[in-house]
Amino acid sequence: MKKTDPFIAAYYEFRESVDFSRSGILPDKDNMISYLLMGVPRVPADDKPDSASFIEAVDQRVLILKAVFTELNHHADEEFLDKGLEIYDRAAETAKVLLTDPEDENEFA
Repeated sequence: MKKTDPFIAAYYEFRESVDFSRSGILPDKDNMISYLLMGVPRVPADDKPDSASFIEAVDQRVLILKAVFTELNHHADEEFLDKGLEIYDRAAETAKVLLTDPEDENEFA
């Protein structure tokens, strides 16, 4: 039996928890930041022991959230989708700043 990639498994696990009967709602940036920091959805990088994995986990979470948002709103116009995806990107940037040690200026370099 073929083993499923852990990231793909995380995507499907999260996707199954989403109510696909509701669409047309833009994400709230502050809520997204909270979810990213709290570890929602759970992703493979959560199981890594090093501190850099926090940033990787944010990236993985955003990819999953953006994919589900796009799938949920596939019928929406491009402007709506772009606006929603931009909100996810800004939330990820903020979450990464909050997870970065201010004394380590080269954390993202």
